[in-house]
Amino acid sequence: MNKSSRNLGAVLAVLVLLLLIAGLVFVVVTVYKDPLQAEIASQESSAMESTTQTSETEPVYVAPKRIALFETADINGYLMNTTSGDPETFEYRLAYVAKVVENARESEDFDDVILIDGGDIYAGTPVSDYTGGAALRAAVGLMGYDAVSLGHSDFAKDISEYAADTFCTVPAYEFGDYTGDPEVPVICADICYSNNHSRTLFTKDYVIVEKAGCRIALIGYIPDFSDEILAENFQDYEIHADLEEFSSRIKDIKEGEKPDATIVVTHSDPAELAAALGEGEVDLVAGAGANNGIYGVADNGIAYVEGGEKASGYASATLVIASDGTVTIENPKYTSIIDTPERLYDTSANAGMFAADVLKLSHDSWDAISEQMNEALGYTDVSIEHDGFVDDRSTTGGNFVTGLMLSYTMEDGVDAAFTYSGGICTDFEVEDGGINEISVGDIYSLAPYNDYWLIYDVSGQELVQLLIDGFTNPEYGDQVSGLTFEYNNNGTVENPDIEIVSITLKSGSKVDLTGTDETYRIVISSHCAYLPGSIFEDKEPVHSELEAPVDNQAIISILRDRRDRGDIHISVNTDSRCTCLNADSVPSENATPATTTETTEPSETTETTETETAGTDETTETTETTAD
Repeated sequence: MNKSSRNLGAVLAVLVLLLLIAGLVFVVVTVYKDPLQAEIASQESSAMESTTQTSETEPVYVAPKRIALFETADINGYLMNTTSGDPETFEYRLAYVAKVVENARESEDFDDVILIDGGDIYAGTPVSDYTGGAALRAAVGLMGYDAVSLGHSDFAKDISEYAADTFCTVPAYEFGDYTGDPEVPVICADICYSNNHSRTLFTKDYVIVEKAGCRIALIGYIPDFSDEILAENFQDYEIHADLEEFSSRIKDIKEGEKPDATIVVTHSDPAELAAALGEGEVDLVAGAGANNGIYGVADNGIAYVEGGEKASGYASATLVIASDGTVTIENPKYTSIIDTPERLYDTSANAGMFAADVLKLSHDSWDAISEQMNEALGYTDVSIEHDGFVDDRSTTGGNFVTGLMLSYTMEDGVDAAFTYSGGICTDFEVEDGGINEISVGDIYSLAPYNDYWLIYDVSGQELVQLLIDGFTNPEYGDQVSGLTFEYNNNGTVENPDIEIVSITLKSGSKVDLTGTDETYRIVISSHCAYLPGSIFEDKEPVHSELEAPVDNQAIISILRDRRDRGDIHISVNTDSRCTCLNADSVPSENATPATTTETTEPSETTETTETETAGTDETTETTETTAD
């Protein structure tokens, strides 16, 4: 290569290098432009375009979060109410509540929804009992509960399989075509192991649920109801229900988690617990155990709610969480769903009133146990009726139940049995010359309330008072077997003033009406014994409630045993139990002297009733016209 060629190559190389340097400079200037200068230039441009200059930025409004809360409590197995015995009139209670919650989740009125339960979910109905609680665990999963607590009846069986597993969630279920393992937390901050007093491993103290971008603390608490649980089922556990200890735990949770709102889920009276906590300690207490759907605000400003027992209604409230962190509880209330039972029937008129998946579960659950429900126990050729009077007090239904109570407690030396006519909930009618077959399902319809049969020793004086109380209020026990009695009514038909003249036991012996030393052993429905003002208020039963039989189960066992021994005829005692000695002279307050009567045309009156629409606060007015 000659010299001139070498010079030309050098020139070209220099030119290429200069082009590369220029490109790099352009990139650096463009990409790494001084951000401060860019900001200044942007502000100057904005200032030139603006006609009004301000030194402050206008605040941006952030709407508060509105979170709907729903609570059920003391469901006691009532996925559905089958006590009518007729599938056409079964009440699909949880399917109805599930639809209410489903509607709220889809509503634009709320940013999110919380669903909780206060405990006692499983035990209590054939649908739950015959599936080992599986039908109810499936419902809890389908409905999407955020957390549940524990009640005393949740310890009726092995807790790890029945109500709370080792993952601190609702246990798995399997029945029919249904299998699942709900990831629903079980919360209870005060149940511990009895051997080392440490917290149990099958419940969580609390959970944090994310709702509409807010963190909500759900904290579990139960009172010490250990004496209501069979000792063998609870011997490994203890309850630390001290409220100071619980308040300290709430404080720790709030300091550690810094939730936007705090709710206590408890199997206790929510009004009492809310009042016992400190002002501002929590935002809401959702309870159970009081069984009457209470709600309100305690004097310290803490709101409280409670759902109705046996899925008869639900509690609700709205959490309003402002952007500054202020929490307001709006409209705490209780809504009964059983005031109009017809809207709980699965009919075409009620289409859309139920959550489809829970409704299907309800039907499938009944199908799964229908064979057991249809098990024949025998037949009767006498009508068994709650109002089939054999005298002015006793009924064939009352005689039937109290007679079986005597049979069941015979080995305890019981003299007499008492129950109440209101607890006999269906009739088995028999036409002349006919029969009526009785099944297991029929007995659950007859005695649907799971009352206990309790045994007490009472004096003659107390027995007299018990009989008088039955006139004052039939729920004290107006149906009796094992004795007969005579009485005078010194009042009126409408307002009797009863004087017991004599009591004769089945053995033929007379009761000392004024005696206080000699005692007589009776068995009585727990509903009657627990009624305020009863003679049993300060008495202890011979056997605890935990050892006492449940009425429907006891009746089934008696009839099943007789059937297995070849006795399929269910007899009913139709003998009178009482005699009013002065019946012919008891006046009536409504009696009027005989006068010429004037015939009038029936007049029409108009009644306006309100029907609640599932999942809304709207009511539809319907008008009925009736003739006087």
